[in-house]
Amino acid sequence: MERAKYMYKNDNLLHAICSGTSEQYLSQEKSKKWLTVQSLGELFLPTGKIVANDPLCLYETTPFERTVAPGKYPAKLHLLHFDTDIRVAYAEIQFSNTDPVSFELATHAGEDITSLNEDEFYGYGVDSGTGGFMDYETCMEYDKKLKASKDYSWSELDDMLEESYVDTYSTANICLPESEKNMIAFSSGYGDGVYPSFWGLDQNNQPCRLITDFCIFDDGEDDEDEDVES
Repeated sequence: MERAKYMYKNDNLLHAICSGTSEQYLSQEKSKKWLTVQSLGELFLPTGKIVANDPLCLYETTPFERTVAPGKYPAKLHLLHFDTDIRVAYAEIQFSNTDPVSFELATHAGEDITSLNEDEFYGYGVDSGTGGFMDYETCMEYDKKLKASKDYSWSELDDMLEESYVDTYSTANICLPESEKNMIAFSSGYGDGVYPSFWGLDQNNQPCRLITDFCIFDDGEDDEDEDVES
């Protein structure tokens, strides 16, 4: 279980991102910054059980308790531009074209939201400056591959992240060898930390989005120096 102090659930910005109105939201700020969207292609979910983690460290291999229908779904990044800096603010998987009407913290079996204090959340730990999404089945096969390597690493993923780098983030959409099972990896905001994910739910309480928040925004202001406990 990972917990961190400070966190909020920024409903206003999550709704703005999903509805394409983030420009209007950010225009309320004094500093000039804006969000753009970058497609990461599709993520194959053969079981519909999603694991969000640091793919270079693989601390978390347990899927979220909620599931989606197996299939291939588009993934994207929401990039914060501020002066010459570009940071991954949010990473998203889209399950339908419906906009969410509400959001809930994505949890694993045994995690009880009611046990959290106001300034706590459940999230995944990042120690390589990289976050990711993958199916549970993919994660299990990837874990075996890493354990069979000499240094618990996958050079092809490392190379793809390095080759894609632009100031100041990198991305990868990579399949396991001889498989259509893939994972998506991306830089995590300002780097290492503990980061929560949220289900965007439609009017029938079914997931239409999964969004990881890299804690750049705090009530509309970005902050790279928050105190995080894991």
